[in-house]
Amino acid sequence: MIVDRCLQAVALGALESEWEARFEPKSYRFRPGRGCHDAIGATYTKLNGKNPQRVWVLDADLTAAFDRIDHARLMAALGTFPARGLVRLWPKAGVVDRGRFAPIEEGTPQGGVISPSTTTRPRAG
Repeated sequence: MIVDRCLQAVALGALESEWEARFEPKSYRFRPGRGCHDAIGATYTKLNGKNPQRVWVLDADLTAAFDRIDHARLMAALGTFPARGLVRLWPKAGVVDRGRFAPIEEGTPQGGVISPSTTTRPRAG
C-alpha cells in the first residue's frame, strides 16, 4: 500500500506539470495552488471591472463525474507516458466497502494520491 502511494505521487509529479499547462485558465477545481477563493476573486474582477462584458456565471457540480470516466479514453489521453502500464492498474483497483471487494469497470477510485479529489494543494504563502 505504501509503495503504491509513493508510485502514485511520482506519477502525479510527472503528469501534473504537463497537464497543468493544458487546462483552461479559468478552471479552479482540482488544480494545484487554486481554490474557490481564486474563482470568487476572478469572477468579481470580471463582473465589476471596466466595461464588464459577461452577464452570467456558470458554477457546475457534475454529480458522480469521476464515477463515469472511461478507462480506455483515460489511457489514450496519457499517450506515451512512461508509466502507462502502472497507471492502467489504478482505476481498476476496485474498492472495499464493508469488508467486500467491488471491482471497478468505469470511473476512478477516490482518495488515492493521484485522485483528483485529493490532488488540490493549498496555496503557497
